[in-house]
Amino acid sequence: MIWIDTKYANLLSVKLERYVVKKHSPFLANFRCPICGDSHKSKTKARGYLLSSKNGLAMKCHNCGASMGFDKFIEHVDSALYSQYRLEKFSGKANKKVAKQKFDFSPKNRINEKKTLLDIIKPVSDLEEKHPAVRYCQSRKLPDYKLSYVYYVDDVSKIASVLPEYRDKIKTHEPRLVLPFYDREQNLIGVTMRALDNNKLRYLTVRVDDEKPMIYGYDQVNLSERVICVEGPIDSLFLDNAVAVGGSDMKKAMELLPDDTIYVFDNQPRNKQICNLMAKTIDMGKSVCIFQNTILAKDINDMAKMGYKVNDIIRNNTFSGLEAKAQLSLWRKC
Repeated sequence: MIWIDTKYANLLSVKLERYVVKKHSPFLANFRCPICGDSHKSKTKARGYLLSSKNGLAMKCHNCGASMGFDKFIEHVDSALYSQYRLEKFSGKANKKVAKQKFDFSPKNRINEKKTLLDIIKPVSDLEEKHPAVRYCQSRKLPDYKLSYVYYVDDVSKIASVLPEYRDKIKTHEPRLVLPFYDREQNLIGVTMRALDNNKLRYLTVRVDDEKPMIYGYDQVNLSERVICVEGPIDSLFLDNAVAVGGSDMKKAMELLPDDTIYVFDNQPRNKQICNLMAKTIDMGKSVCIFQNTILAKDINDMAKMGYKVNDIIRNNTFSGLEAKAQLSLWRKC
């Protein structure tokens, strides 16, 4: 039942520094070892691994020599998540899910899109410090440990090898940052690619599955803790336990995210579209973040660059119900 271990490995990833999935078949993930703390001299070294074994996943560290089954590892890192893991693994649900998937031979399930995608992109954390993609991320003030969540492709047309239906639509060859979107079962839903220069088309987005919403970070977010939902994928990388979703995907995403999720929109009180979307979100009984009028930055990334503690700001300025409506009315006048 390795799919359960893989699922909980991604849930556990929010507590593992520099966590990045290197391979999916067989599964291989890399992170800073929480047993020994890994290198105390270099914050970039990551020598802990989760890898496939006969009975699921196993953990090994090439620094301290720690070696254990996934159940022992998850218990050591997060005892609360370990309880959920045991309940799901031994409740009988696992057998039912495997039996259901066994007979699903649809083309979408036969294609391992994620493995193919990882063949043509590289984590920015693996690039040299002087690489343009690294410098771009540094200019955005992305934390170093989050560089493993952002990928790079040297020729955007290579994406067509993953998504052949876009072969005639992707005609340029410039390098871009790559932000993949996956569901909880690690199926590729879509890809957003960000230009590294002043390209008029800053973002290029392609979809694999039109039926599911594109929720960036949904494969790794811990749904048992409060989630923060923002509009931009890069903005989400500055926050704890966050996802990003926007546009027409928002309503579908709300059905999948916990009821107490905090929805954060850009800090643009003069933008009628944003104000209307915030009002609708409040009417649906959701919690929204409404920034103080002393904060002039327009989004989370700008706030982070200005030195704001963005996680604290969001949690201290979250409202719902009548209080949210009153705060929104005041915010609109800023």
